[in-house]
Amino acid sequence: MFLSSQGFEGLTVSPDGKTLYVLTQSALIQEGGLKSKNRRYARFVQYDISGSNKTYKAEYIVPLPLYPDGSKVAAQSEIHYVSDTQFLVLARDSNAGHGQDDTESVYRHVDVFDISNATDVKGVSNDAFNGSIASSKGKLHDGIQPAEYCSFLDFNVNSQLERFAVHNGGTSDAGLLNEKWESLAMLPVNDKGDDGEFFLLSLSDNDFITQDGETSRVGYREDARLTSRAGYMNGGHFHYADGSGYSLDNQALVFKVRLPKHARPV
Repeated sequence: MFLSSQGFEGLTVSPDGKTLYVLTQSALIQEGGLKSKNRRYARFVQYDISGSNKTYKAEYIVPLPLYPDGSKVAAQSEIHYVSDTQFLVLARDSNAGHGQDDTESVYRHVDVFDISNATDVKGVSNDAFNGSIASSKGKLHDGIQPAEYCSFLDFNVNSQLERFAVHNGGTSDAGLLNEKWESLAMLPVNDKGDDGEFFLLSLSDNDFITQDGETSRVGYREDARLTSRAGYMNGGHFHYADGSGYSLDNQALVFKVRLPKHARPV
């Protein structure tokens, strides 16, 4: 395999701790990964980690979504187990949001994919150093059935974001959503989660975009408290200021979602 910079980015484990799942950020080099419009078909690999000898168990193909205009593939940043066949995936665009020249994101989703009917492509011919499941232009080889991919939850709905004084697009201020959303976690609304209702959490990554000694506001409402924030690296020995001139707070979004009752995401 040739991973390029789009290596394994998403990782999740079954609730019983016996199965590990990993997903490449997008397609490998030989499968269209060199161009953002071709890198759609990501590899989803399953490992049995129940015993002392960890076993490579299966491999499937996940068709990542395209931007609304079809110009690029939205690479993924995280996955989360829902059931043995269904998984959440955080797919998004890049270079848009707080700290970027472009403030409006066109694709930030938590979507769902299902491997129930997908082809298991595990094997020497596909996994060898020159093996492939798609052409260099991102066309999936005949005979491979990818996972079913479904849109689910859109981060960029301003009518919802504005209820909490945050937004997508427009003015580059403290309420503008950050560019990079990198994580997923779930908690049941009630103690057991047997009603299918969960809190879905996602946190952004600020990529060390901060300025040394800047004063920032914690929260976006009038009663928000002010704190001084300094940028440091190497255990505090090195003062750091990002060349962009921006300071980004980490942000968290929390959604209440309903999943099928057979789902066991936590």
